[in-house]
Amino acid sequence: MSYYQPNHQKSDYNAPYTPPPNGFNNQGPLSPGGFHMPNPSDSSYYPASNYQAPPFHSGYAPTYLPPPTSQSHRGHSPGPPPPPSLSTYPGVSYQAPSSNQYTSYQQQVSLIYFRNAPVPAPVGYDLPPLADISPGYDPTMDIDKIRKATKGIGTDEAALIAVLAHLGSLPMASLSAAFKARTGKSLVDVLNSESSGYFGETLHGLIQGPLWYDVELVRSAIQGAGTDELLLTEVIVDLTPSDRQNLFIAYPMRYGRDLQADIRGDLSAKTERRNVHDDTFSKSSPDNVPVNFQQVENDVRTLYKAGQGKIGTDEITFCNIIINCSRSHLAALCDAYRSKYKSLTKVIKSEFSGHMRQTLLFIVEGAKPKHAMEFGPGVWRDAKLLEKSMKGLGTKDKQLVRRVVRYHWDRPRFEAIKAAFQTKYRKSLEGRIAGETSGDYKRLLVAIVKGGV
Repeated sequence: MSYYQPNHQKSDYNAPYTPPPNGFNNQGPLSPGGFHMPNPSDSSYYPASNYQAPPFHSGYAPTYLPPPTSQSHRGHSPGPPPPPSLSTYPGVSYQAPSSNQYTSYQQQVSLIYFRNAPVPAPVGYDLPPLADISPGYDPTMDIDKIRKATKGIGTDEAALIAVLAHLGSLPMASLSAAFKARTGKSLVDVLNSESSGYFGETLHGLIQGPLWYDVELVRSAIQGAGTDELLLTEVIVDLTPSDRQNLFIAYPMRYGRDLQADIRGDLSAKTERRNVHDDTFSKSSPDNVPVNFQQVENDVRTLYKAGQGKIGTDEITFCNIIINCSRSHLAALCDAYRSKYKSLTKVIKSEFSGHMRQTLLFIVEGAKPKHAMEFGPGVWRDAKLLEKSMKGLGTKDKQLVRRVVRYHWDRPRFEAIKAAFQTKYRKSLEGRIAGETSGDYKRLLVAIVKGGV
């Protein structure tokens, strides 16, 4: 049975990008990410699916099947992928803003999607776009509120929360650009000077927006002594080809350095781990092709021989299969391996250790079909990661801040994460966070989780 519902919409899953002649489309030159906004009025923008599952191979009946080729777009497409529809995350009641609000905007400025959130195409760090960023949103009153909240002795944290916690990615970019144009100061710099602690870190992540916050997190993961490989894994592993392209464009704009060269240099003494991240960056297997079940069976045998079927582990072979196959293939592989031997996650926990184990588990748990039918791909894993940020003695606040801020931009998916959290832990995510945090930091995180105004 497939977790893709009969009315599954287009999602950001691999389709090769074919640029128009001379790099132009009917809206002018392509953005640095190579995309322009599709016409929301086009009936094909959210097509209904008539996908029929193919017959099972050799009697094998997996619980996962890929979406139809005609629907899937993992980034390399003539236009950016639309935000996931509610059918992508079953049971979610969140209503996303109408895409019609972007119709006039697409004629003015290059817009891309990064992790399913609309953002201005990167034109240079801290350089405001040359057009209205978020039609329908006027940042004037919010700028006045922020200036009042940060003026004089002390800071009105409640006012900052009221303004910033509910803004989407485009209004936030609009606010940042308008604030600098009006005051001559960077909103990030102003709030950094007026706030501190984890409250300040959360505000900082919000103001950066999805793309530039990921750029900053990647840099912090590889800068200084040692590598924060868990953070690096969380940022880069789930990148679609278009996300990866835009991250590679934005990183040197801010730091004047090549991202992949920086990662290779930082992991130069850790050959296996470096190879894992190299494979992740170069992965190009499309997720929209039908699963080859014969290849699934071959991979099951190869994984067994490389792992639990021998003394020692052939880490390179094991990693190559897990990292380089498509999500649909990996989901079928998880099913088949569990049916014949045992859970792949159990194998990874017994055969690997340290950061390599973390990376492989992150990939496999993001593809496992067990809960994907109910909540969507990777949602159950991310709900568990949020709980891990708060479990045990002391809260891992840095992880909690990063995960809440990064997850919340894709609001339909975040609502699915909240539903999965409620199902697994029998408590709400906002209630759990409120019990682990305090003060303005708590009020800000809870406001972000609640979302919407």
